Amino acid sequence: MLLPSISLRDARTAAALGGGLYAIIVISWLFSAGVYFSSGSSLMVVVGFGYALVGMFLTAAVPLYLFGRLSLISAPLATLWVLGETIYQWLYGTHLHPLSSYLTVWPILLGFVLMIILAEAVLRLGLDRTIGRFSLRPIL
Repeated sequence: MLLPSISLRDARTAAALGGGLYAIIVISWLFSAGVYFSSGSSLMVVVGFGYALVGMFLTAAVPLYLFGRLSLISAPLATLWVLGETIYQWLYGTHLHPLSSYLTVWPILLGFVLMIILAEAVLRLGLDRTIGRFSLRPIL
């Protein structure tokens, strides 16, 4: 059986590596900040940890894939903006628990990022149809 070749020049590979690294960094930040998972049931702790881990992976992997596959610049920028806002709230205390909120409401934040990405895609498709420039094309 032949295994598919893995190349960093593939958008899927770059997205998977970036998503994994992002998840590891955010979960490490979580534990170093003293946030932990707690429940009366160990199953609920495992489910909560899995939810947060998968969420952080998808939060980075989906925008990275769209950036590499369709050259959508807003994808990584919007993701970094959401992370930067969480870091700002954590540093300056403008939110009581920004990191635990980030790990809990990641579907809403990912949806917000995807709306920004969709707006860029629609704009670039419109520009490509009208002036023949700024088409969506793969970077990787």
